[in-house]
Amino acid sequence: MKALEDMAERMGISKLILMENAGLQLAEIIKKRYASIPSKKITIICGSGNNGGDGLVCARHLLEFSDDITICLLNIDGKLKTDEIRTNWNRINKIKNIKKIEFFQNSNFLDACKYEINRCDIIIDALFGTGLHGNLKEQFANVINQINKSGKSIVAVDVPSGLSPLDGSISGDVVKAELTVTFHKSKDGLLDKDEITGEIVIVDIGIPPELENNL
Repeated sequence: MKALEDMAERMGISKLILMENAGLQLAEIIKKRYASIPSKKITIICGSGNNGGDGLVCARHLLEFSDDITICLLNIDGKLKTDEIRTNWNRINKIKNIKKIEFFQNSNFLDACKYEINRCDIIIDALFGTGLHGNLKEQFANVINQINKSGKSIVAVDVPSGLSPLDGSISGDVVKAELTVTFHKSKDGLLDKDEITGEIVIVDIGIPPELENNL
């Protein structure tokens, strides 16, 4: 996916555009899937990479669907990893009616995040996507456990956090979703992991299919 995104950018389709497309398509799936829920409180758990950026874009496109959206940003080191997520975090910070809790700036983050998880109807897992490597830090594992214990509807962005997209291995703790919205094409690690991925929906984010011939 990284190679495809790099090639798309060289063609003039920026990663920022791909992120916008991913977040928009994710939001459209969520609006269709959960249209019948009377109360539509949404908590989006974002990491500091581009999976988190997809979640931030999704939040903007859900504004007409829900008037109660909270973003919990696990910015552990106080540094967002890419230009794309930095751009979208700046955009989100201009929207007053989206509640924002940032790990780096809030010493009570885990308690505040747990509160938002427990009071919402839908949790969007945008912690890690295809960039997950190694074991999870304790803070991430804590939040994943809170998500899984919540009993709420859980939607994973691209890959459930904690699941390797390459081989389906698990880094200790893993989000167990009822729906995984994955981008461009399915990942090998999602295969035969129904108890973790739930239903898998593949969406087009604008990567030209012919680029795969160059891999």
